[in-house]
Amino acid sequence: MNTSSRFSSRSLAVLGAAILCSLLTACGQPVASEKKTLNQQQADQRAEEHIQRAVAAVFTPPPRLERKLFLTSECDDPTDLGPKGRVQVSRSYWLRDLPKERNREYFDKIHEYWTHNGYRVLQDDRADPNNPALYVEHNDDAFRMTLYSSIQGDLFLGATSPCIWPTGEPTP
Repeated sequence: MNTSSRFSSRSLAVLGAAILCSLLTACGQPVASEKKTLNQQQADQRAEEHIQRAVAAVFTPPPRLERKLFLTSECDDPTDLGPKGRVQVSRSYWLRDLPKERNREYFDKIHEYWTHNGYRVLQDDRADPNNPALYVEHNDDAFRMTLYSSIQGDLFLGATSPCIWPTGEPTP
């Protein structure tokens, strides 16, 4: 191999490494998962705010909220391929004292509320006769929300945070 072809191969390797560096880390800049996030308490509060705003906007009179699940779990499959040590906060409630024959109306109203208030639809199963559901994600803070109906027609509403650092700061 002559000198000019080695130089060419080496130049391509350096260029490739530079491109990879810029895509993965912005050449020394922290990747998104290494930046500050909401802490666990803030994420829990934000999830509750998403739920309360949806309930206030859609349900008249408001349902009785029965705690279904408040959970903090490891972020073991982060969508941003980030480091371990982050968590997700989830809150969900059964929506009690609602007439089940109005479930379709509730799904349509919450779909309208979410799509007009900064959420994008991830999955729309409102037409499923057995287990209607609607899954959305907020465009600004990446919190995901779900309205789901059990086979008996009981509704629950939930919110889940994106991956966060428990203290809001990356762990070393």
